[in-house]
Amino acid sequence: MLVRSWTRHEASWLKDYLVAGVEDPRLNLRSILSRHFLINELAPARFASLMRQEYYFAAAMDWLLRGSGLRGDPEACLVTLDALRRGSDNAEGLEIPGFLVQTFAGLPAELDGCVVPNYLEKFLLQPTPIPKPDIHGMDASALNTYAVVWQTLLQKEFSIPAADQPGDKQKNSMSESAAVKHTTGASPPTLLEPACGSANDYRFLHHYGLARMVRYSGFDLCEKNIDNARGLFPDACFQTANVFEIPQPSKSFDFCIVHDLFEHLSLAGLEQAVREICRVTRWGLCLGFFQMDEIPEHIVRPHEEYHWNLLSLPRMKRLFTSQGFASQAIHVGSFLSHHTGCQDTHNPNAYTLILRSLSI
Repeated sequence: MLVRSWTRHEASWLKDYLVAGVEDPRLNLRSILSRHFLINELAPARFASLMRQEYYFAAAMDWLLRGSGLRGDPEACLVTLDALRRGSDNAEGLEIPGFLVQTFAGLPAELDGCVVPNYLEKFLLQPTPIPKPDIHGMDASALNTYAVVWQTLLQKEFSIPAADQPGDKQKNSMSESAAVKHTTGASPPTLLEPACGSANDYRFLHHYGLARMVRYSGFDLCEKNIDNARGLFPDACFQTANVFEIPQPSKSFDFCIVHDLFEHLSLAGLEQAVREICRVTRWGLCLGFFQMDEIPEHIVRPHEEYHWNLLSLPRMKRLFTSQGFASQAIHVGSFLSHHTGCQDTHNPNAYTLILRSLSI
């Protein structure tokens, strides 16, 4: 049934719908947290300041794109830019949130050995009409700020060849990944992504310079998604497979990341999927949820041929404990408010769980 739910859509729609708007992995905090999870595994506690500034980036760019009403109004953009330059929280009647004023005042910023440019100014000064608009219909350069920063920084930190620039034709080979070594001389870690879609998050692992630092494998139930992923990255490892029966031996992968999968499963399917991802993962997982709450029991919500369940955080934590993993829960809205002061989140039920093997 899940297969039918996705294959009924056109391949072109599947390719783009989860990388735009609030789901854009450049701005979606759950995607950012999954990249930070991997970076922390490669370089523990090395880039904490830069990571925190990327949370401001996500909040600020989301407000500009979604909450401000400025898109398509060059004059209002210039008025807002003038207000930010003066440190004002009001641009001719448009209330500017305090975290945005604070973010602008701190740009450009020197952090962890790199310079973060003033992406807010770049966004507000973008030309009209836009020469090469991206999927948002805007100049991609401001949105790609941290792709360039991380790619440059990781290349320098680990002395690896430069990846293609964001927007270029994507290429990533397993031989390139295999050439990357930790400073200890060990092989790069292995990474599994079930329900990878049309390389929805992998394309940003690539753009940000992370794909070359891991040995990645992704799978999805939908052949159209896998065809899209292989078209974008013909040398990466993508296959059609089922999370209920992952075709790999136990503890085959060091890490696993999953986004927006478990809410779509029946409760029996949910438990089987958790057993399988825990079975094949050796060290840690980073899991993004779009419908979770601190409630005692799951709320089952059948939707056409699949589900749109509201999952219980306590029950999920107990389930992972039973599979040998301890969990740290991050409520995305609270996390964003704590780190940036931004009080607005498009999804109050969004969570990220970071899980560590209890046997290590």
